[in-house]
Amino acid sequence: MIRQQIRAPKNGDRVGATGQNGTFEVIAVTTSPVNMAKLSLLGKPDFTIDVPWGALIFRDKEDASQAAARIVKEATEKD
Repeated sequence: MIRQQIRAPKNGDRVGATGQNGTFEVIAVTTSPVNMAKLSLLGKPDFTIDVPWGALIFRDKEDASQAAARIVKEATEKD
């Protein structure tokens, strides 16, 4: 089975979203019941959308703490 690598967003990340125009800032992250991120459109903070983590397109590089957490999670997951 092919497993898609999904980076966990954090508040303040600059992202795009599949099917949306513009750059957004992550303003909230939820993991239950589904992994979702609340995004605010840069320049129009009143415009917010909720999207699943898999729809995010990161505009910045993953920092070391995010990479370490992802590697640990992948190593401990059962297939």
